[in-house]
Amino acid sequence: MIDRQYIVNEFYKLEEKAEIINLQEHVSVYLIGGGNLALRGVKESTKDIDIIVKNKTQFSLLTKVFETPIHGRPIYLRQYKSEWDYNLGMSVRYKHPSGDYFIDVFIKRVLGGLYLSKNMIQRAEIIPEFSQHRFFKIYLISKEDIFLFKCVTSLERIRDTEDLITLIEMGLDYNLIIEELKHQLSKNPDSLRLKTLIQNRIENILEYIGEIKGLKAILQYLNHI
Repeated sequence: MIDRQYIVNEFYKLEEKAEIINLQEHVSVYLIGGGNLALRGVKESTKDIDIIVKNKTQFSLLTKVFETPIHGRPIYLRQYKSEWDYNLGMSVRYKHPSGDYFIDVFIKRVLGGLYLSKNMIQRAEIIPEFSQHRFFKIYLISKEDIFLFKCVTSLERIRDTEDLITLIEMGLDYNLIIEELKHQLSKNPDSLRLKTLIQNRIENILEYIGEIKGLKAILQYLNHI
């Protein structure tokens, strides 16, 4: 498990590395899981880090930062890389050389489900520790968008359910979530699968915590489309 300061330190090193290799264009990564919550200070630590980038060009830049050997800077070890699909995107897993954690990288879309929309990008924010980064830019997507991504990526493990409950306790704009879902489902070639994933996950959460008006509103919307 890695904590907030560990993540901050590692991302500083990646910014330094990007500058050393003279990256011709900055790369922007968007944190979508436990790493996001750890950097927000609402979770003590996370096992892995999940990030998404907008397209293959951004991924190529990220690959240079992760894989170029520079003395004293981390070289992330690629574990696997899926095939690129224009509609479904691609996923890649990297392992930190220390073996402490993995970084799962999604390009364009997560597991054939949600994609990184323009509205998600507009809602994302940079925390003060990363405000001076020029080459390796780190954004935290909104808590509403984390909720949606976790509904798709979680495997019904206890810690995933706990993360979703934490987000609910922080307070969510459920109308915003429904609006994003409308947009996502209208664009997704596999909208039925995405709809079912989120329905099942929300029903699972309600079994844990009882009636939540906002969650019921999301279910009502999904059940009537």
